[in-house]
Amino acid sequence: MTKTTEASTDVQDMVAQADTGARNPVGMAGRILWFVPLCWSLFQLWYASPLPFIFNFGVLNDTEARSIHLAFAIFLAFTAYPALKHSPRDHIPVVDWASRWLAASQPPIFTSFIPIWLAVRVHQHNLIL
Repeated sequence: MTKTTEASTDVQDMVAQADTGARNPVGMAGRILWFVPLCWSLFQLWYASPLPFIFNFGVLNDTEARSIHLAFAIFLAFTAYPALKHSPRDHIPVVDWASRWLAASQPPIFTSFIPIWLAVRVHQHNLIL
């Protein structure tokens, strides 16, 4: 019965890591990982609503909205999940913060070039991903 309980705990830990990220930082890093998704949600609500057109403020075209959306996604993905297997789980090292800010601050031309290049290469070689 102990093996079943241990296996059940391991499975629950694995599911929790997949759902919320493998990190559980405390302090300011934990607050940031709570605040950034909130800002992302508010941005999505603002962009999808008629309010930008009513107030004539924050009207974005599709490219701008996609780049902001991608910046939120990249930042959260790289911050919630450790870069390396041996990275700490209770805090986020300075090197990880720097790489996350750099990845999220790339201009849209760089972030859209790689998927386009990959699609062209896949099409040229008739590969199926």
